[in-house]
Amino acid sequence: MKLDPIFTVKNKKLYKIADGSEVDTDTLKRIDIPWSTVELEDEAYNEEYLAGLRDQLKSLEAAGEYAVLVPVVDKALETPEQEELFINAYNHTARRVKDCVSVAGLELPAQLKDKGAFMETLAIKHAQYVYFTKAENPLSDDIVLY
Repeated sequence: MKLDPIFTVKNKKLYKIADGSEVDTDTLKRIDIPWSTVELEDEAYNEEYLAGLRDQLKSLEAAGEYAVLVPVVDKALETPEQEELFINAYNHTARRVKDCVSVAGLELPAQLKDKGAFMETLAIKHAQYVYFTKAENPLSDDIVLY
């Protein structure tokens, strides 16, 4: 099941496609998703946690609200093999919430070296997502669209 995009990005700002209105990214709920909670061991996923995440996202959907999923790097992310495991874990997460219209997109962790591979992998089945990244300015906590 592929969902149509709800949002688009222009000049590093988020807009609803339906009416072209700008979206205040502060209104998006940030949901931290620790890697160690999603992937209990290499390629063994916590389906109970992911089912609860889906329920949470469906509640947001019913309320007409949107979320940004925030992958939390809480395990070593230093080698290409670890990056592949990380990408696979969040691709699996996206599969488990694939029918949740409330997901605007995902934040790209600063620790992730190959952000392109992350986005390309998820885009195969989840092209509707927008990707967010922290501002380059370390004094700013603003979310900047990637």
